[in-house]
Order: sequence, then C-alpha cells, then structure tokens
Amino acid sequence: MTIVWWVLGVLVVLAAAFLLVVRKVVGKIVLPGGDRWTPVLETTDDSIRLPITDDTVRPGEYGLWHDGTGHTTVGPVLDVDEAAGTVRRAVVRTTGDVSTRVRWSGHVHPDPAAMDVDWAEVDLATPVGPAPAWVIRPGGPEAELARATADAPATDAPAATWAVHVHGIRTTRVTALRTVPAALEAGWTSIVPSFRGDGEAPWQGRASHLGAREWPDVEAALDHAVANGAERLVIVGWSMGATITHELLARSAHRDRFVGLVLVSPALDWATTVRSQAGRAGLPGFVVGAALRAMALPLVCRLVGLRSPVDVRALSWLHAPRSLPPTLLIHSSGDTTVPFAVSREFADAHPDTVTLAVSEPAEHAWERNVDAVWFDTTITNWARSLDHTGTME
Repeated sequence: MTIVWWVLGVLVVLAAAFLLVVRKVVGKIVLPGGDRWTPVLETTDDSIRLPITDDTVRPGEYGLWHDGTGHTTVGPVLDVDEAAGTVRRAVVRTTGDVSTRVRWSGHVHPDPAAMDVDWAEVDLATPVGPAPAWVIRPGGPEAELARATADAPATDAPAATWAVHVHGIRTTRVTALRTVPAALEAGWTSIVPSFRGDGEAPWQGRASHLGAREWPDVEAALDHAVANGAERLVIVGWSMGATITHELLARSAHRDRFVGLVLVSPALDWATTVRSQAGRAGLPGFVVGAALRAMALPLVCRLVGLRSPVDVRALSWLHAPRSLPPTLLIHSSGDTTVPFAVSREFADAHPDTVTLAVSEPAEHAWERNVDAVWFDTTITNWARSLDHTGTME
C-alpha cells in the first residue's frame, strides 16, 4: 500500500508540474511580454545615435517610445560606426524630451494629432463599457494632397465608406494608425477602436483571448460607423486583428455591408503560429499541443489564465473559412512571428477573392515601416478595384 501511495504522490507531482509548464506556455501566447529598451547614446535636433542591433539598422521609418512621456519617429540610417558599435538615424519628429532609453516599435504615429488630420475621439458602447476610439475623416492635408494628385482614385461621399482599423495582440490602437493614410487617400472615413485587454478599453484581465472575446468590442465600432452614415465597411485587420475580422465575418450584424478586407501580417492560424515560435524556442510539440487543448477546455481554461475557452481551430481561416468579400493580404516572408507560408496557402486557396501583396523583407507588421509608399499605393490601387455596389452573399 505504501508503494501505491508513493506512486500516486509522484503522479500528482508530475501532473502539477506539467500543468505549471502548460500554464507558462499559454501565458507566452496570451499575456503581454516585457518591454525591451534600447539606450540612447546621443541626440541632436535632427539625429539620434543608438547601439547597433537587428532593429536599429533596419531600413525604413520607425517609432521610439521614450521612457516616460514622448515619442520620436526616426527615418533613414545616416551612418554606421562598426568599430564603435553605433548607428545614427535621422529624426523625423519628436514630442517630449528624449529619455536615456527608448523602446523600438513600428508606431510611426504616436496619435492622430501627429498626423495632421481631421480627427476626434469617441467612446464606443462595448459590452464591457465605454471604450475609446479615434474617428478620422477625409478633409485634412493628406486628403487635400490626394485630391490634387492626378492619379488619385475616384472616391464617393466621404462618409459612405468607412474603414475599421483593428490592431493586434500585445499592442494598442496606435499600431493601426499606419493604415489610416491609405484610407484617407481612398476617401474613406476611418475608425480606430480599442478593445478589452489592450490597456485602453475597460479592464477584463491581462490575457488576450485571440479575438474570441474581443470581437464584440470591435462590433461596437461598426455600430458607430453605421449610425454615423457608413453604407459600406472595409475591415482592416493587423495580426490578431485578422482573427477578430474572421469572427466579424460570421457574427457581425453589419456583415452585409462588408465590401472589402485588408489583412496585414495576419494571424490566420494560431496553431501554426504558436508551433512555429515554439519550434524556434526548442519547446517540445506535445507541450504546445497540450497548451492549445487546455485553452479550449471550459474548466481547464481558467487554470491557465483565461476567462473563457479559446478554440484556436475554430478561429482559423484555414479550418473554418468564411465567405469572403474582396480581400487584400499584405505580408512579408521576413516575418518571424506569423508564418508567411500560411498567408500563401490561404491566398492560393482563394484565388478569386484574395490578392496577396508581398512586401520587401520585414519583421512582423513592419511592412509599411520598410516602404510606406509601396504599402499605401498597394492599398489604394486595390481600393480602386472594389465594387462598391456589391455586398457579401
């Protein structure tokens, strides 16, 4: 009998240890990560010097969040000192005093005020309470420039078509501002909502539910758009925003108004994404499988930090396809977070509705940072092809 109790004790300990490992893996999937800081070595009015890292020498335009308040947008690399291990980049704009360390990001606009556009903040009536959103209308300097351009696309009444820009996991609506310039050029009004879990919308815990719980908050943005004159809707999903878009295609009360989708670095299949990242980290596949299964179980999900089950298979664009309006998919084979191969597979499976635009090599969701002109032109050219009189079947 002593041996039986000893074996049972060992099994209980092993089960508890395995559950802790699974919980940690789930946390890596759904919880925010820690901030990574880069020291600032020198600043002038028009440049900033930083240590050489994979990020600081990347081509394009990026955002540096100060340690405190303020933000700096940096442009091209001006010089690289290999011996000193430093790089100097051009400063495009700065708000606030530059701190001794900064957080590198793709956020070139800290808010709509930095974009010199016609914008306002509104509160959306989400199921969890009022959530802030930005509404940006054509009519600012960027729209005037677009109208003055000879090859600018023809547009209809500004309020008739709204673009709903949906940000991804572990970030805020600031991320999604990067698709607003193209929407303005197309003549669309934009709404950029927050949703639960992003730190701006009402608190619902730190864990993301990968779109399964967040989509009703974005539905509130669609409600606002329609109530304010939107006849047609274009959903713009960044990363996990594509998963939210997937749910809106099935559940939104306004899906008959969807005339197009733009998906940027989209999380089309979470199982593949998580397994890809785990493989690079050397994590055994059976542990990842257990974590994904735990997320989907009604009782176990709470033990791993979720409020309700998340079935990644049900959220997959590959396993649970939706009827699609015309869809533009922008992605880079340089993405080490969300596998590009899934985007290629999805586009190949929907040749009549999906246009895959492959950017220059870029990390996750940095396609516009690498080449803003190509990115915006890709969207506006695609926008010309939309049949504004059509609806989803």
